[in-house]
Amino acid sequence: MLDVMIKRSSLKRNSEVVYSQLVKELEESIRRGELAPGEQIPPENLLAEQFGISRSSVRVGLNLLENRGIVVKRAGKGTFVRNHVEEKTPEKNAIRTIGINILMQDDNKENWYDSKIMASVLPVCNERNLRLSVVGGKDFGLLGRDFVDALLLLCYNGSREELLMLQSAGIETILFNRIFAHEKIAYVSVNYRYESEKAVRFVRGLGHERIGVIAVPAEGSASTGLRESGYLDAMELHEFDPELTCCVKPGCSDAYYADRIESFLKEKRRNFTALFIPNGSLAVPTFLACMRLGIRVPDDLELLCFDDIAYLYQTYRIPFHYIKMPLHEMAADAVNYLSAKMTDPAVPVLKRLYQVEILKKEEEGEE
Repeated sequence: MLDVMIKRSSLKRNSEVVYSQLVKELEESIRRGELAPGEQIPPENLLAEQFGISRSSVRVGLNLLENRGIVVKRAGKGTFVRNHVEEKTPEKNAIRTIGINILMQDDNKENWYDSKIMASVLPVCNERNLRLSVVGGKDFGLLGRDFVDALLLLCYNGSREELLMLQSAGIETILFNRIFAHEKIAYVSVNYRYESEKAVRFVRGLGHERIGVIAVPAEGSASTGLRESGYLDAMELHEFDPELTCCVKPGCSDAYYADRIESFLKEKRRNFTALFIPNGSLAVPTFLACMRLGIRVPDDLELLCFDDIAYLYQTYRIPFHYIKMPLHEMAADAVNYLSAKMTDPAVPVLKRLYQVEILKKEEEGEE
């Protein structure tokens, strides 16, 4: 660890304050997780030698880091990266807070997914005597321990460095339906690509060899992109077949999607007998397009949506296949993990994948 810092420090010196480069290198190493919470900082004499400054300047730099709450000095032992979790000794009945981030959405986008997860998380928090606090926005670096003790991240497109920095500040994190390979980052998730491939293969097993798809550009949603990749895997395609694909823009209104899907079905429906809908926000526009064209579902066209849209049946009375994620189980596992991790930092990092159910909604109920 020190060797890495030495190489960096030799590249640049700060002419204004002699200890500024030392402070900067230590901060960056802690933020990246190269110096972990509770790990000892190299001794003053070694830092002084390698950074070419006096021991008194090293002490000033370390005092500055201590004042910022980044390191802690222990008499007779040295200086250590501050471990907020170990230092916190809450009262027996103290209530800890889990923050859950919900991306505030435009009027044209549904928020039923977040609502389902909130409905699953709340009962578990109540059982665990945990407070649940909604966190808006994306700048988690501004959060402090005075606001939350842990974060359940539903919407996260940030870097691993940011997550590691939160952990070094004593805020435990877990991702919901996002997979990170880093050993210190926890998640509970569905493997969207694999499960989508499985769902499309299920429809092929019903006798539908030619299956259309509604495709949204990958930048619109990472999870939608993975579902579309699963479709390509199941269809044994390297790219979308224009005869099977309805391309739409992300973040548009239901009216736009209904018009696009209607035009696509009118022109291309003869090329396929089933349609894969990658996410729930496209289900209603698809139903509307089918109704306008007089398409009988499933006699003329089988529909599969990779989301839990069972609630739509009562309104549209159109039979369809859909998937159901074990959201309650995932939410319980996530909250239980955070609760355990806040109590004991040595709890192993949770990385768990879940399978989905493929169900059918029709007059007699679910199959």
